[in-house]
Amino acid sequence: MSASLASAPESSVGLPFGAPTRMLGDMNGVELRRATSADRSLVHFLHRTLYVEYAQEITPEKLAPFFAWRDFERVLRDDVDSLLARPDALIVLAESGAGEPLGYITGHVETEPRRLLSRRGVVEEWCVLPEARGKGVGRRLYGELEQLFRGAGCQVVESETWPFNEGARAAHAAMGFSEVKIRFEKRLED
Repeated sequence: MSASLASAPESSVGLPFGAPTRMLGDMNGVELRRATSADRSLVHFLHRTLYVEYAQEITPEKLAPFFAWRDFERVLRDDVDSLLARPDALIVLAESGAGEPLGYITGHVETEPRRLLSRRGVVEEWCVLPEARGKGVGRRLYGELEQLFRGAGCQVVESETWPFNEGARAAHAAMGFSEVKIRFEKRLED
């Protein structure tokens, strides 16, 4: 666990909290920190980059309708507002030493008592801006989130991505993830 979070008090759900704007680490000019409500526009920018710009680049045309929303800009705003308001949300931002955004990762902890590995950390969003890819930023973001999950007593981490997102699939494999589930969808035409 990061030294800055090691002594932080735990919330009612067992997640390590502390001064969220406290720097979590600085290595090779990359600074990680917990997001706050003051970071709404930055989180929205990163969320939009992931779900609009990046998704449009990699989504096959025939699958695009499965990811289409009415008033998607509102959906993005609502997602970010909800994420920032959730007390169990973990949001880690990566910035350059000059304060420029590089990426973000979000997650939360779930407990399912019926499962053998009952306490799980769930990665929700994970995005590194194109100019920062291939420089270890994504690995640093994930590593910090994994440490938060460990501190919360998680026994397993789960993450999802689109099946056509080869970059994310490779990143997950490089960090020891195994593919364990495939979901199918079929559009019903009238």
